[in-house]
Amino acid sequence: MLALAAVPIVAIGGVAIARLDRQVRAYLAGPALGAVRVYAAPTVLRRGAPVPGGSLARKLARLGYRQAEGGALAAGTYRAAGGGVDIAPRPSPAPWAPAPTPARVALQGRQVADIRADDGTPLDKLELEPEVLATLGRGGGALDAGADPAPPVCRAAVLAAEDRRFFHHPGIDPSAVARALLADLRAGGRRQGGSTLSQQLAKNVFLTPHRTLSRKVREAMLALLLEAHATKEEILRRYLASVYLGEDGAVPIHGFAEAAEAYFAKPLGDLGPAECALLAGIIRSPNGLAPRQHGPEALARRNRVLAAMIEDGALDAAAGQRARAEPLRLAPPHARAVGALYVADEVARELGRLLPAEAARAPGLAVFTAVDADAQREAEHAVRRHLEAFDRARGQRRRETRRLQAALIALDPTSGRIRALVGGRDYGSSPLDRAVRARRQPGSAFKPFVYLAALDPARSPNGGARTVVSPLEDTPLEVPAGAHVWRPVNYDGVFHGSVPVEDALAESLNAATARLALDVGLEAVAGAATDLGIGGPLPLVPSLALGVAETSLLDLTAAYGVFASGGVKRTPDLVVAITSSAGETLYAAHAEETRVLDPGAAYLVTHLLERVVDTGTARAARRTGIEGPAAGKTGTTDDTRDAWFIGFTPEVIAGVWVGFDDGAPTGLTGAQGALPVWIDFVRATAGPGATRPFDVPDDVVWRDVDPSTGLLATAGCPETRREPFLAGTEPQRPCDRHRALWTAVGTGVGDALRGGGRAIETGGRRLFGWVGRLFR
Repeated sequence: MLALAAVPIVAIGGVAIARLDRQVRAYLAGPALGAVRVYAAPTVLRRGAPVPGGSLARKLARLGYRQAEGGALAAGTYRAAGGGVDIAPRPSPAPWAPAPTPARVALQGRQVADIRADDGTPLDKLELEPEVLATLGRGGGALDAGADPAPPVCRAAVLAAEDRRFFHHPGIDPSAVARALLADLRAGGRRQGGSTLSQQLAKNVFLTPHRTLSRKVREAMLALLLEAHATKEEILRRYLASVYLGEDGAVPIHGFAEAAEAYFAKPLGDLGPAECALLAGIIRSPNGLAPRQHGPEALARRNRVLAAMIEDGALDAAAGQRARAEPLRLAPPHARAVGALYVADEVARELGRLLPAEAARAPGLAVFTAVDADAQREAEHAVRRHLEAFDRARGQRRRETRRLQAALIALDPTSGRIRALVGGRDYGSSPLDRAVRARRQPGSAFKPFVYLAALDPARSPNGGARTVVSPLEDTPLEVPAGAHVWRPVNYDGVFHGSVPVEDALAESLNAATARLALDVGLEAVAGAATDLGIGGPLPLVPSLALGVAETSLLDLTAAYGVFASGGVKRTPDLVVAITSSAGETLYAAHAEETRVLDPGAAYLVTHLLERVVDTGTARAARRTGIEGPAAGKTGTTDDTRDAWFIGFTPEVIAGVWVGFDDGAPTGLTGAQGALPVWIDFVRATAGPGATRPFDVPDDVVWRDVDPSTGLLATAGCPETRREPFLAGTEPQRPCDRHRALWTAVGTGVGDALRGGGRAIETGGRRLFGWVGRLFR
């Protein structure tokens, strides 16, 4: 009877062990921390292009490459010699990536001058493996611990503090359990743990923190399985790369490499005995022994670990005494690049959509994104720098609960995929992704859709399409809206009379834009926005033209991307591919493209947006170093609740939002709040293609026109602009408003006599302009 009863128990136990065994195998095939590793796009060095990130040494360090002294280079090492760098790339984690090619990279300043294979064959590019952005585990996203191995002194400190018999037990240590029970009995409560490093790793990776007998049994079994499938060195490496070591600005610190940066602002390899002992000492109680909050307790614990290291022979007495005499030296709290955690959160949401539920939960997944690791860092820096500047200008203190927020998203104009994503100023204090998940009124950043509806002949079936210089009336407007009357006014409170279309958008004139929207029809305006990717609801009310319909920064930026791509709408994908722990491709994104605009219509709007940057509300971009083609639009909502700038160059499409989460007034316009962040980011990420002009479609023709009439310019016109037109819509007759040269000169002289010095200046300016045109 006992034997029969034991059969199902053994069978159930065997099934449970087999399940745990599969979990352990999958974990060992993946990252040390978490079930999923999130990668950036591959690092590509191109001949004649800038070095990614501005420094090849820094880029290689981030990838975990080691500098070799002599002999043949092993994979993952490099050597600088003779004005160049010899690199031995590691295999990429992406199964489809090309085989690693050892090469020599010659540099000239921050440019890649030449790339040659080992045999001297010239190469156009050298692809290195992608950086790890973050990992995903049971607790959500976390920064990757990095590829740097812990120095021997840190390994010794952890063993002295947590598991002195690590290399002598099979995963569980009965003698340690007995010592812990005895200590607890003497203290009348739990005072000492008996878990080995293998048990702690199993608990951290697989189990919940709830202390139950069944969890303790699973912990022991998982520890034995870890020891069965991995070497002691591998277990120790994974432990050091994943152990929880407190928080930095509410962001969890996992692993010694992250802790070295957070607490000491040093690379892991530069830590000394005192610093390693401090980190090892706080493992037992990361929050109760947090060095910044509980310095004396952390210092006392550090010294006990140093004493244990001396006792174990890992540190000689003299070195131990010097380390014990060191004061607690912590780096001041500093901003770390944690914006990749916004990316990790979006990846976590995408996994459930892109994979079956069981596959999405499998450990060891590798997620490959389109994020450019260097662009991501620059985006974080731009957001942080300007928010801190705004705080200083406002005299805001860090303890204030309401703090100005910002978000930035950047897309690749060729693929439409996400290159950088920052969802807020600080993930630790506010993980809300304002770039993707928040919806706000875009204000004047919505206006390009109004002008698209007016310029695109396909949206004006009755032949009423405008040109970029068609006149608009910027005069007082009253529109009945239920029991009220809607009266749009300009930001400066001034009406400008008759203005050409391009000036109305460049100066963001509300009355002229509202009048244009009513003329072309609100349905056409809403249809244009919808076609380009702005989701509903889009209320058919006159104020729709001025951006009252809420949207996300991602949707608005992707919609501007249609202008940048010549009328092609592309999906702003974040995830490019997903592979299993065995390297099997579980998901691969397919490029989805839909032509929603004729190239000519897209170019006309791009031309209008260029004028916004050149002479309009975003002209500060030119004063602060943006060179080459650039187009975009500012946006400001009522009472300055939201500040926007969405813009693009031939290399990147980027959008920025600045505001308070609760919608309080910021006192910042789009040009004051969002544009400076955009400028910083675009300047920092500019590459060799930044000066390439926007492509002009074949159906666009150019003419010299008088902007006040929209007709062909003559010698008598006071201003001439060279403007684009869709073929067949260009003006056919010359301007008839301005008279011959001698009549105009006479008028100018008469004005001077009647109006004094200002008229003299105006008459002289006109005269010199007209004479110049005669001899042009």
